[in-house]
Amino acid sequence: MLESDYTHAELPKPPPQVPVRVFRRSQLTAALRQKVRPIVIEDPDLARPFARLLRARALPLRALGGLVAETMSYALKRYCGADIEAHWYIGQYVLPGNVQKVILKPKAVPLRVLGTSLSASYPSYRQ
Repeated sequence: MLESDYTHAELPKPPPQVPVRVFRRSQLTAALRQKVRPIVIEDPDLARPFARLLRARALPLRALGGLVAETMSYALKRYCGADIEAHWYIGQYVLPGNVQKVILKPKAVPLRVLGTSLSASYPSYRQ
């Protein structure tokens, strides 16, 4: 190996984000505001509406499943104070002992939306 192989090496991948673990509704609403780190919902009662929404989205009857899922999404939006499906991916995983956890991963903000929001926040000084 040559010395140039080391000087032009690619940077290592950054470590994955450490998830925010929430146990209460107040912690969930605070965690939803940050929109950067994944959120793991530890409390089964708090995670239940998210798991039900996942199951409703997977219903085979598209018309009925869509209506049920949209109603549940609206109720979840009112409950959490944030549009969950617009900003977060909802996932579920099972630990040994049949312990189910719900994880919310942030969605990337499209550049088109980012560009319009940045230009709207800074006033134009053209005359």
